[in-house]
Amino acid sequence: MKKSLLVALTTLPLFANAGLMDSLTDSVTSSVKDAANTAVSGAVDSASNEAIKKALDIKEGGSNKQAIKEKLGAPATTKTESGLEVWTYDLDALKKASPLLAETTKTLLKDTDAAKKNVVIKFEGETVKKVELTDKAQG
Repeated sequence: MKKSLLVALTTLPLFANAGLMDSLTDSVTSSVKDAANTAVSGAVDSASNEAIKKALDIKEGGSNKQAIKEKLGAPATTKTESGLEVWTYDLDALKKASPLLAETTKTLLKDTDAAKKNVVIKFEGETVKKVELTDKAQG
């Protein structure tokens, strides 16, 4: 009887800790997966932005408003954000005007994803400061 009680008292905490360890392991695994997915998503977005700039031949710090307007036409929308002039172009519309961009987006995105994207160009004065691919919902 004493042996049974002793065994029960020594093994009970082990079972309780096993459940705690499973919970902790699940939590850490989930956090690591979320961090990895965020890193991959950021890398894909960065690569997509670079590919779009290259396909449109837009250079941050080099291209100007006049060159952009000649190349892409008038933007779908314009606004001012944090002191920068922001031009937004529909990615699908640009794809029709640029075969290289159409091929680039075909490689990077599904057609359904491309339909949900804009190309946003931010200007500091007359010069392009930033070019990025954004979701239309953000736009």
